[in-house]
Amino acid sequence: MGAVSSFKMRASRRRSQEFCNCLRYCIILIWLVAVYQEGIEMKKTTGVALAIVFAACLAGAGTIDRILVKINDDIITMSELKRALEPYRKEIMNRIPAAQQEQALKEAEEMILNNLIESTLIYQRAIELEYNASMEKEVTAEIQQIMKENNFRDTEELENVLAEEGMSLRAFREDIEKQVISAGLVSDFINSRISLLTPEIERYYQNNLADFSTPEEVTLSEIILDTTKGVAEAEKLAADIVERARSGESFAELAQRYSRGATGGKGGGIGTYVIDKLNDETRAALVGVEEGEISAPQKSGEGLIIYRVDLRKKVIVKPMDEVRDEIRNILYQQKRIPEYNRFITQLREDAYIQIFPEM
Repeated sequence: MGAVSSFKMRASRRRSQEFCNCLRYCIILIWLVAVYQEGIEMKKTTGVALAIVFAACLAGAGTIDRILVKINDDIITMSELKRALEPYRKEIMNRIPAAQQEQALKEAEEMILNNLIESTLIYQRAIELEYNASMEKEVTAEIQQIMKENNFRDTEELENVLAEEGMSLRAFREDIEKQVISAGLVSDFINSRISLLTPEIERYYQNNLADFSTPEEVTLSEIILDTTKGVAEAEKLAADIVERARSGESFAELAQRYSRGATGGKGGGIGTYVIDKLNDETRAALVGVEEGEISAPQKSGEGLIIYRVDLRKKVIVKPMDEVRDEIRNILYQQKRIPEYNRFITQLREDAYIQIFPEM
């Protein structure tokens, strides 16, 4: 998103942050990448960059080109869609395999067009209900906060950054105003209908403790004994090694002397593992074996294995007070999605929407 990608959106203005359709619009690319290239962490679009994305979402049709959708008295044009798609198109080209790019772009275009329609419907209803009255001070405060958080000396510096993105300060201000207007409507008609009770938060916490826990881990060393020359002989040696190790003899030295595994020469250390991700046999061998203790010999495809638990980190569950806000946000979003969909469905039913087929 260029030089403005590091800008921060004003955290204190909850209703602007929670402008649901625009937030959904801004995570389209994150969703696409999750589908096509699992594991890549996308950068968040914030601050002025987010406002520029909103610009495409809420802009009027000032360019004479092909009309895609007519929504009451407003239109969405091909140039608006392409402008809104451009940041995502670049990221898709850079991050998604070539064979999947065409499909990813098609899906992004469909979702962005849908969000353009929803954004327009919300803004139209906000204007209809006169949410645009007395916005001057609030818009000015919003812009000043953005400048403060990004250490801009003056509006001239802001203008220079906006110019790099092909946007004027006047257009930026208009877009901030549209955000504030639309967010006010969303706050009153969606957010105000959502309530969260303490028992709900506590119930979610108890039902999802694993999500708020650090899993148990063990750091292990091993000694692998060859059984190809006779299991009985190997078991006798294993019992002797276990007794000596439990009596205080160095496990690392015993590994160097007796282990046939690749790690034997290094003292038997094999690393740290999450208990739940170990195979069933290894987990069973480690049951009740505390830090610094030696396991009973375990049969495996490699021979007989003896483990030493070098370090054991128990499960750590975060206290409720530490994750309360996180849970509140999860539950809030769960309740908000159906409220948003209900509201948008009503706006669509009340509107005249005509989609023009491609010629």
